[in-house]
Amino acid sequence: MRPDECCTVEKCDIFEFMTKHVGMTILHPGGFHATRRLIEKCHIDKNTYVVDIACGKGTTSIYLAENYGCKVVGIDISEELILDAKTLAKRKGVEHLVNFYVGDALDLPFSDNTFDVAISQAMLVLVNDKKKSIEESVRVVKSNGYIGWLELSWKKEPDSQFLRDISDVICAYCMTNVETFSGWEELFKDSRVKELQTEKFDMQFSAMDKMFKEEGFANTIRIMMKYLFNSDIRKRMIQLEKFFKEHQDVCGYGIFTAKKDVDGV
Repeated sequence: MRPDECCTVEKCDIFEFMTKHVGMTILHPGGFHATRRLIEKCHIDKNTYVVDIACGKGTTSIYLAENYGCKVVGIDISEELILDAKTLAKRKGVEHLVNFYVGDALDLPFSDNTFDVAISQAMLVLVNDKKKSIEESVRVVKSNGYIGWLELSWKKEPDSQFLRDISDVICAYCMTNVETFSGWEELFKDSRVKELQTEKFDMQFSAMDKMFKEEGFANTIRIMMKYLFNSDIRKRMIQLEKFFKEHQDVCGYGIFTAKKDVDGV
């Protein structure tokens, strides 16, 4: 791909397309339904100290503060996203519960055994060293604390044609970094965790009624207007929906939760 193509509607990566061109704020698979399940599996309550790794605009961190009253630290490598997160937290009136920092998931700026829970959503597919990122999540959690990941997952090993289409047809370059369910499980088991649990789900492209619930009325209307009046956006969204429907036998996502091993070093 030429450098001048990387930001175009037709050729930018799927996450870039959804955020900068479509304007969606909930990008991880399963949306907030999956987030709520992840929270439940990690046993988060008002007394839990949570780190939200690759927090983006802080949507989940702020949701936790608003609905559970717990203290949350959100971290993301993007300074722009962290500024957006701080603005949103102030607007929502939860800045006393949530702190946001710029930082790298491969080198978290926190001491060992700091948090009760670490969560991340659609983050591991964006880093080159998945094992290092997993180990960092485990490191900053207290012994017997929970670690939870929500990740795109293949139901079966994809063939070479599928992987070519991921890059060349739908331009989802980050999805070439996805693992099978068993592949993710092996990575997690190698990282000082115990009681690993996996919940498997089918991948579904966001329906309009679901978008209203997750994006809110105003942003959903903005997205619909772009879909109706921008032919490039409409064409690519139709292409993405068609691709995921045609490959339901491969595309899925998983919620993976585990506890930090007391004996982990």
